[in-house]
Amino acid sequence: MFDYLIFIVYKVIVIIFRFMPRFLMKYILNGLSFLIYTLNKKHKKIANTNLDFAFHNTKTKNEKDKIIKGSYKSLIYNMYEFIDNQYATKEDICKKSNIVNESYIIDAIKEKKLIIFVAAHYGAWEQSLPVISLLHGKVNIVNRRMNNKYIHNEYKKARDKNNLVMIDKKSAAKGMIRALKKKEHVAVVIDQNTAYGVDIKFFSRKTRATDSTSRLAVKFDALIIPIICVMNEFGSYTILCKKPIDHKELMEENKIEVLTQMQADVFEEQIKKIPEQWFWQHKRWKYHYPDMYK
Repeated sequence: MFDYLIFIVYKVIVIIFRFMPRFLMKYILNGLSFLIYTLNKKHKKIANTNLDFAFHNTKTKNEKDKIIKGSYKSLIYNMYEFIDNQYATKEDICKKSNIVNESYIIDAIKEKKLIIFVAAHYGAWEQSLPVISLLHGKVNIVNRRMNNKYIHNEYKKARDKNNLVMIDKKSAAKGMIRALKKKEHVAVVIDQNTAYGVDIKFFSRKTRATDSTSRLAVKFDALIIPIICVMNEFGSYTILCKKPIDHKELMEENKIEVLTQMQADVFEEQIKKIPEQWFWQHKRWKYHYPDMYK
């Protein structure tokens, strides 16, 4: 019963979001992001800890506050776009984004190469994959199943509508292998803390990263294409398709570790350029430095 009541609240919010004039919606979302920034002291503390750790205590308090405020704003805009895209047409979804280096995807498809898209919790990450799947074919995306079954069903319907197939995170490896065997593309968000994978450097700090994308790229001779959705302003986004990472160009014995590091380096470079669009509230370095978040 409680889950259903939460679902009703969610549907009311969706209705408000759908029918509120977009120019007013921007002010509401800005206010909501500032409210969360003000009240959510726990995650603000995590973000401050991460910023000090990543930038070696070189950021001033004002700089960190600006980044964290921007991070919450980016998150709220991203949530809005996800809801909006549940009901928007293909044309309306795609016109919100400009794709840079789309030829990387087009050329890979022409060459009949499988693609493993890798993304991060950066900018409007919920905007990039629907655009790519609607323009270039089905993408199987790894997702954690939501606790509320009613909202999860809505979530799945939205993914299905936009040519995205959900793979439960609990059986991610099997789901990705199944999709690649069917000659379908997959997508994974790779910037969260994990206990599985290999050790890499992220902001020159040791951390653990999933190596599933690297192993599958080698096994299925797939290209890894990092994608980043930069928020220009509310309702306007740039999807950056980064240069494909091809495992066949690497001769190192520790190819898996090198491939995994290369993926992380792409996102680190972008985060350094515009840090306020990354979700700093993750406990990204928890595996090797658990005490830093206590």
